Amino acid sequence: MTDQPIPDSPFGNAAAHDPFQAAKASALKAAEELRAATTQKAQELRSAAESKASQLRAAAEQRAADLRERAEEYRDYAGQAFSDARTRCADLRTEAENFAREKPMQAILTAFGVGLFVGLLLRK
Repeated sequence: MTDQPIPDSPFGNAAAHDPFQAAKASALKAAEELRAATTQKAQELRSAAESKASQLRAAAEQRAADLRERAEEYRDYAGQAFSDARTRCADLRTEAENFAREKPMQAILTAFGVGLFVGLLLRK
């Protein structure tokens, strides 16, 4: 047998219209279109993911800057509060020393009473 079509064939040129070859070509074309669409969609998703990551990174950096600023404010506030407490403690100590020098008997009796009261509270 030869691959040449028979000229008297009622079906004409069978090799030119082979359904298997036509289906194969159609499938290859569809596969190539699918591959191209998949590649394009992957690039779109990658671009969207990079954009979202960039937005999240910027938001995180802004939040971190805000937190650093607030921490600095709290540090300043804590430093001021500590300084105020230290000053007040020094003032109270000076006042207690002056009271003890002016009225020594009353200071001793007050200290004894406070010590007795604290001792009773701790005992129970």
